[in-house]
Amino acid sequence: MTQIFLNDASRTFDPAPATWGELLEKLDVTAADEGRLLSAARFDGVDEPAFRDPALATRSLAAIGRIEVETAVPAAFLRACLLETIEPLQRVAERTASLAAVYRGRDLASGHEGLTEVAAELQLLTRLIDMLTGPVGLKLTTVTDEAGADLTALGATLDTLVSAQTSEDWLTVADILEYELEPAIRRWTEILTRVANDLQELGS
Repeated sequence: MTQIFLNDASRTFDPAPATWGELLEKLDVTAADEGRLLSAARFDGVDEPAFRDPALATRSLAAIGRIEVETAVPAAFLRACLLETIEPLQRVAERTASLAAVYRGRDLASGHEGLTEVAAELQLLTRLIDMLTGPVGLKLTTVTDEAGADLTALGATLDTLVSAQTSEDWLTVADILEYELEPAIRRWTEILTRVANDLQELGS
């Protein structure tokens, strides 16, 4: 049976969860009851920084001998996560703008490589937003009334970008990168900065 430790204290659940996703749900509830948030997870001593990745949800606990999770005070933990995200996201915005020139110059190999990197960073952004609005229960509308529209616009821009790539319309890809995606990313750096500032005031 998998050993489960929450902040170094042994925990058991009845019925026993069969997958990491099932256990994660129970741990989220336990942490929330204590006014805290899951901040880290280790499987058999190995850190799992992306422990909320949906791809891990179906992982069987039968193959894991020991799971250790830690919690943190939400305001302090979230602010640390945001500060670690904002600066890289600003660099992603700069990278996105520069890729427009790459595609206009028809350097497709470099363009595709750069766009893959941008897509990976944006996946991390969407996971962070999901965490903020999901397990954390943070209402982004307290920061900006347009947060929902901003998230929808980002998704629509990415869909349009994929469509242009599929059609191999590289000039349109360049225009989307420069005039739509780059401003959308910068908008989210502003939103997350405001959230971080609000959390600092909450924790002070």
